[in-house]
Amino acid sequence: MTHLRLCQAVAVLMFAAPLAGLAQAEPPPTRGSHPIDHKTDSCMEEGDWQTPAMQACASDAYDDWQDEVERLASRLSGRLGSEARQALDAAQQQWELSRDADFAFIAAYYADLQHAEEGYIDDEAWAEGDTPWPLAEQLRRNAVLEDRAYQLQRYLDGLEELPGRMGVEPAQ
Repeated sequence: MTHLRLCQAVAVLMFAAPLAGLAQAEPPPTRGSHPIDHKTDSCMEEGDWQTPAMQACASDAYDDWQDEVERLASRLSGRLGSEARQALDAAQQQWELSRDADFAFIAAYYADLQHAEEGYIDDEAWAEGDTPWPLAEQLRRNAVLEDRAYQLQRYLDGLEELPGRMGVEPAQ
């Protein structure tokens, strides 16, 4: 791509992104404000921001985000009529397939990065697990789950905004 075309593409993105935000009916959820984020940050701070401790914290956060996705999907399912519930079940099954494909790509991507780095780090850092790639991989996996949790929460929020839907379960 020529320099001019690259500049044009950047300019389009700079002007289109704010306009796309105006078209959204609701603001995106605030990242980093979820209790799981706070728990993870506290855990990492307690571990003095050392890579092995951070890896353990990120692994715990993965379990928490997985539980949150399941909790929100179940809660949403309980608020929907039968047709929408069936559609949600199908969507959730497809999302799980997509999630697994994303996880496979993430693993392969970070394996490539780690392989490329092998010649550039010392043996002691490698043996102690003090390399950034496993942590980065885990955080990327967490982000996939976090994105789904926020998406499900937005659907729930939409139901709660409808008059007469607050706390009312649809007939089975």
